[in-house]
This record gives sequence, C-alpha cells and structure tokens, in this order.
Amino acid sequence: MLRLPNSASMASFPDGISLDRHRELTGPGFNRPVRYVLLGLLVAFLLLGAFNLFGQRPSGTTVNTDRATLELYAPDRLRGGLLWEARFTITAHQDVKRALLRLSPGWNEGMQVNTIEPSPIGEASRDGDLLLTLGHIPAGQTFRLFMQFQVNPTNVGHRTANVILYDGGTKLATINRTVTVFP
Repeated sequence: MLRLPNSASMASFPDGISLDRHRELTGPGFNRPVRYVLLGLLVAFLLLGAFNLFGQRPSGTTVNTDRATLELYAPDRLRGGLLWEARFTITAHQDVKRALLRLSPGWNEGMQVNTIEPSPIGEASRDGDLLLTLGHIPAGQTFRLFMQFQVNPTNVGHRTANVILYDGGTKLATINRTVTVFP
C-alpha cells in the first residue's frame, strides 16, 4: 500500500525558489499586456513578410525595341541566405547575330551564382560587369536564360543590378533596376 507523506515530513523549498514567482507566475515578467504586445509585434512582422515587404516574390520588367524584346523576371527585394532565380527572356524581332548580356556588379556583389542554364557560350568581364555571350538568336525566336543565386547573409543594402542586351557592340535594350537586401 502506497503511503503519502504528511506535511511534517515534506522537504522545504530550495533556496532561490519563490512560490509566487515560480508556481503562481506573478511579477513583472509575467505581465499579460506586455506579452500580448510582444506577440502582436511578432505577428505583424510575419504578416509583413507574407505580403512580400522583405522580398522573394519576383516581378517582371520588359523593354521592347525594334530589334528585340528583353524581359527580366526576378525579385528586387531579397533576404540574407535566400536562394532565388532570375529569368532573362530575349525575343528577337530581327536576327541578333552575337547576343551578349551584360550584368552590372550588383548581380554578383554579395551573391553567389549557383547555376546558369543553358550555359552561355562564353563569360567575360567588361569594365567590371559580367558579360555572357549567348550567340545567335534568329528573328522570331526566343532565348531564355536562367540564373540561380544565393544571398550572402552579410550582404545588406541597395545594389544596382542593371541588364544590357547587345548585338556584338550595338546596344539593343537596357533594364535599370535596384535590388534591396534585408538582413
């Protein structure tokens, strides 16, 4: 038969334990209005993220010229550590003999390029910009280039991430954009 000890034989509470604070949860650390305000701030932060204030959702920018159309589909607000993709679509209205895509330093600054598909014919640098040689795009044809990136966690701020489409040495289209990176 199990016997319960009487109150005279129960051990006393350890030093530093207060019944009001540790069992009844009273005191300034357990103030309900303060907890509700902190919880509300957390929920507001999560809702702002869900509505794309801190980035990740891509948007499209298109530039039409007589010779070609250049479209960029990529997010312009990013977070540290984020894996993201940019899609470049080039539609040739006339033959583009030597298509070159020039990306300003903001595309690589504080970013890691994971893949480029399909692989460009060549990669080079022109005045510090990344230059991708895409080759011939016949009139009426579309060429799509996908690049996957990852944002370095310490890369915070605004970056200029312009895109210029060339046919050899002739500039066909330019997309000017700024990327914002959140911590």
